Amino acid sequence: MGKYFIAILLSVSIVPGASANDREDAVCGIIQEPFMFWLWSSVAPAPDISRVSQLKFVEPVEYQASDGKTLRGYKYLSNDGNQHQVPAKGYVLMALGNAMISDQIIGSLRELSEKHYDVYIYDYRGYGNSEGRRRINAIIEDYKELSMSLNQHYERKLLYGISLGGAVILNVIGSGVEYDAAVIDSSPSLLSDYGCPERIDPLVNLPQDASKLLVITGQKDSVLSESMTSKLRESAHARGAKTVHGKNYSHPFMDRTDVIHNQRMDLVINHLIAQ
Repeated sequence: MGKYFIAILLSVSIVPGASANDREDAVCGIIQEPFMFWLWSSVAPAPDISRVSQLKFVEPVEYQASDGKTLRGYKYLSNDGNQHQVPAKGYVLMALGNAMISDQIIGSLRELSEKHYDVYIYDYRGYGNSEGRRRINAIIEDYKELSMSLNQHYERKLLYGISLGGAVILNVIGSGVEYDAAVIDSSPSLLSDYGCPERIDPLVNLPQDASKLLVITGQKDSVLSESMTSKLRESAHARGAKTVHGKNYSHPFMDRTDVIHNQRMDLVINHLIAQ
């Protein structure tokens, strides 16, 4: 299941410079691309408000993209961990893996909110409660817009991408969007080996000065093998990024124990707030 799943992920391609009017075009086949995204979304759970209804400081958010589609997700408000909301130092925008939705993960980012950051997670369009058709080009363009919009309202600008979301975040960074720190956790190095244009390769979008980045990979990752992730990690290290190839790490949010997961999240949080 894992190898088949990632093979489908890596077969996606997009076109550059897509406008708001055509961002939802099927750019890898009018049958193939909708089918692939149908497979992804079939693995993702249905929205369930009970996952967040008891979480203090979590509230729903919406963003209208430039093509008119509404993205929905959640915001974890900055707080002091003691039942008091406090002014935010900045924001954290997280881009999820391709079988996740926002209400699954937002609660896991409580510690970032307690470091005095507003934390945002949106369902990709066509997933969860977000409108639109599920297309890779649309996802990348949406996250460019989200980042630029949040940058207008916050001093500190932090990005966090896991799996497919890591590739999305690197495309945001490669487009020139301003940021202060980013974590890329278990992103493939290349998509072009699987038929995608080189311009969306995570490796191509890696900045020459990667000192703001933390790149994490896992030695026990059954979704993305070492051969799929090592070039990005090694190139990032050569360009000044912090890198970790965790001996006990699986794919993000799939670690075998809470202890391992918490160790991984400590790396994420410490990098983001220390930059």
